[in-house]
Amino acid sequence: MKPLRVLLFIFILVSCEPEETTIIDDEILATDIELYPEELYSGNDQSLPILKLTLRTSEIYPCFNYKIDFSKSFEKDEMTVIINNIHKPGICLTAFGPAIATLELPETTQMLKIVRADQTDIYEVKINAEKIEILPRTTEFTDLINPITFRYPENSFAVVCGTNLDQTDLCANFFEKLDDMQSLSSYTFPENGRTPYPDSSSGNWNNTSSRYFIYENETALIEAVEQFEMFTQENLNRDDGNSLSIITWDNQSYYSYQLLE
Repeated sequence: MKPLRVLLFIFILVSCEPEETTIIDDEILATDIELYPEELYSGNDQSLPILKLTLRTSEIYPCFNYKIDFSKSFEKDEMTVIINNIHKPGICLTAFGPAIATLELPETTQMLKIVRADQTDIYEVKINAEKIEILPRTTEFTDLINPITFRYPENSFAVVCGTNLDQTDLCANFFEKLDDMQSLSSYTFPENGRTPYPDSSSGNWNNTSSRYFIYENETALIEAVEQFEMFTQENLNRDDGNSLSIITWDNQSYYSYQLLE
């Protein structure tokens, strides 16, 4: 009877152990790592952006949910990221893609070290309210995508507009209405870096460059959204191939297709 109890205990113990995630040994040594900073949001609700560092492999895998396994430390304004392995997901989301890791980038970071086995790549980091600048010092296996990344300006929004081939003046007409609002001022990002907003529409027959605005206060934003809603109702139809949207710095978004449903 006792041996039976022992066997039953072992069976239960093994059954309760969590399933271990498969790790692809040595895969991380066979791929370069691309990196770039970006501001992201913690969810879909209105919130302020959080500064992140994204790592991705140059190698493309058969599932787009492969992950880079890493550890990190932060001391005296220096961040160290140690890359360990690539995790293969238990359930494959069937689309090709790189393995990815995203980690928070402290605002006080001045030096970034990325370690893989016996290799260490070093970057100088400069962060202020307007932009993130990352400068390579020593690199062997990493590749910086955007040396300069601009941040979301406070109280800003982007207008993203695209049209069909018959109504190409639609976007300019809406931009003109916003330009006439005294509580808004047009904003232009410098040309030497990546902007946080979409730089143009996509998927339309005529894709137009985005416009950016700074609003004085919340009332000004509300008035801009009201103009957007009125213009959409008066000038756009559901199946005409035109699109218009407002995207704000604090994760609010308004889309013409939602009004036309």
